Amino acid sequence: MTRSIIILLVLAVLSGCAQTTTKRGAYPLMYGDQKPVSMLVVPAINESTAANAGDLLNATISQPLSNLGYYVMPMPIVADIFQREGIIEGSQIKGLPTQMFKKNFGADSVLFMTITSWDKNYAVIAGNVTVGISYVLIGTETNDILWSYDQTVVVDTGGGSGNILAGIIATAIKTATTDYLPVAAQVHAQAFLAMPFGGYHPRSGTDGEEKSVVVALKDKALAE
Repeated sequence: MTRSIIILLVLAVLSGCAQTTTKRGAYPLMYGDQKPVSMLVVPAINESTAANAGDLLNATISQPLSNLGYYVMPMPIVADIFQREGIIEGSQIKGLPTQMFKKNFGADSVLFMTITSWDKNYAVIAGNVTVGISYVLIGTETNDILWSYDQTVVVDTGGGSGNILAGIIATAIKTATTDYLPVAAQVHAQAFLAMPFGGYHPRSGTDGEEKSVVVALKDKALAE
């Protein structure tokens, strides 16, 4: 049975309902003077039970952002700098003035990611792998939220066999062996459809009237 991928959108945290508008209407600062060119990705905030989720997530984030036309500060170098300062998770620096990232790294934006789900669920002949990530992009000059999104992908790992025993075994094997990285890449792919093109993309500034489903995150999350 072909593995089915169910895309679940967690929509409009602030209002409780989905809002569909243009990218320019949703993220006006991404088209003005604060439009970022360079981006610093800080260590992920891990709310899941998987201790290594943050490290694995780092392996999937640079390429899609680069494809959108952003210069992403080299992840290994950034991670090494943070580790030397004793920072292993984004929650340790969340709420700090983002001007410090401009001063120390030269980045004009900083991306915070929160891993909300990183789980494998198995129940007899039903199973799934779930990866959920919340994104908040902040301008380092003004501390304004430039872009935010919340995305979850669930991959069905059910055996799909007419034989119950065979289905149980197949489900267990599929669930256990499913790699998180392709699922995380699916999360990025869906979320970044709503992100405006960066300055190094040939279509930079031309996608403002494209329709976008807005997923707003609570501002108070940045101050926790």
